[in-house]
Amino acid sequence: MRHTILIIIALIFTGETTLFSQTTPKMYSHKVKVDSAYQTQAYSYLRTTEKLKDRDSVLWLALPLIPVQGGETFYYENGMAMGQFTSKELKRTFNQILFLGGISTSPEVNEKTILPAPIIDTVPKNLPSPVMHNVLVKEVIQASSYTYLRVVQDKEEHWLAVVKIDAKPGQTYHYDDAVAMDDFYSKELKRTFKQILFLSKLTIGPGVEDRAATLKKEAGAESKKYAKAMSQPAKVVISIADLLENKKLYIGRKISVKGEVTKYSSNILEKNWVHITDGSSYIGKSDLVLTTDKPLKVGDKVTFEGILSENKDFGNGYFFELIVEDAKVKE
Repeated sequence: MRHTILIIIALIFTGETTLFSQTTPKMYSHKVKVDSAYQTQAYSYLRTTEKLKDRDSVLWLALPLIPVQGGETFYYENGMAMGQFTSKELKRTFNQILFLGGISTSPEVNEKTILPAPIIDTVPKNLPSPVMHNVLVKEVIQASSYTYLRVVQDKEEHWLAVVKIDAKPGQTYHYDDAVAMDDFYSKELKRTFKQILFLSKLTIGPGVEDRAATLKKEAGAESKKYAKAMSQPAKVVISIADLLENKKLYIGRKISVKGEVTKYSSNILEKNWVHITDGSSYIGKSDLVLTTDKPLKVGDKVTFEGILSENKDFGNGYFFELIVEDAKVKE
């Protein structure tokens, strides 16, 4: 009898040890509900409420463009607070606003639920150079949501801050708009910058064409696979929400999608880059990126055919979870 009791006790403690050794998922510490949203060319400004001590506390958030509607709930961990921040596009000053590199659609920390991806574009060949600042990166400091860059332009050094990207010393970037902050103190870095420029985006400098050529040389077997898939008939028009929700069913296959052009960049890496929406969405996402040789403009309603690819990395933070390359426009 005594041995039986000892065995039962041992099993109980063994079970408890196993239970407590399991990894507990990390959860975001902040949960906010969107009251209203204002979209500018590069940022989404969200008026949100958060329950603090059983009371609704109002907080303004700013982050790179995301599809968002009033009533939606998001989660985040930390951000960069700014006081008396003026938005030229909105023509208003915020007493306090929190800048975020991204926001999650899930309470559990998971990179797959973060919106949006870092904004980083290639520079169009027809962009007037006088309005651009060309800088060379000398030092990179990574924080949780932002990347701080010590750069040099015309032999003068200064600091830039941009939503987190994979930057390295020696890279060249361009930017055409910035918000200057004097005596800015970063709590995360525990240092004060005499002056720092906050950017909505960076554009990749010289060397992108070389990177594209390298990727093209490595494409070999992928090109044959692409050609074979393109010879197959496309299915009926698929909604963007369907693609996002069931992407595994469509990866590597020719698809047909129809939507309205919401963003268009021409002649980048010898292609035209298009963002479309069709009114559908899945877990807050409603945008699909395509490349095409067809000249288009924002507002065009177009039907495309092409091969759907996933996790395409063109380097320097230029990454797409889903993309249709070399899409054909159906007349």
